[in-house]
Amino acid sequence: MLEVEETIQLGAPAHDVWSVIGNFGGLADWHPTAVACVLSEQGADTIRTISIPGGGTLVERLQAHDDDTMSQTYSIVDGPLPVANYVSTIRVLPETDTSCRVHWSGRFEASGAPDEVAQKVVRGIYTAGLSALGERFD
Repeated sequence: MLEVEETIQLGAPAHDVWSVIGNFGGLADWHPTAVACVLSEQGADTIRTISIPGGGTLVERLQAHDDDTMSQTYSIVDGPLPVANYVSTIRVLPETDTSCRVHWSGRFEASGAPDEVAQKVVRGIYTAGLSALGERFD
C-alpha cells in the first residue's frame, strides 16, 4: 500500500475549521478542485459525487465521521484517479484556542499508473485543499 500525508497549521479555532471541512457534502465550498458536490444516500451509505474540472466525477463513500474528534474517513467508489482501494482520513487537531492543524492522509494502491504518479496525484489534491484552507483561515 502507498501512503500520502499532508498537514497544515492554521491560525483559526479547530471548531471553526471543522465546521467547514466536517460537512461531507460541502467539499465544493472549500476545495478548489471540486466544481460541485452532491450528497446522496444509497442504502445505509452516505455518498458524495464530486464534479471535477474537465467534466469528470469522483464518487466517495463516507466510512466514519466523528464530530468529537473532528475526523472523517472516506473511500473512493469510482472515479478517474489512478488509485485502487483508496481510504483517506482528514482530521482537525486543536493546538490552542486560536490555532489548529489539519492532517490529511490516505492509503491506496496505484492503478493504471506508476506508484510515483498515483502518489503525486493524491498529494496534489491534498495540498490544493490545504492551501485553500490556509488562504481562508489565515
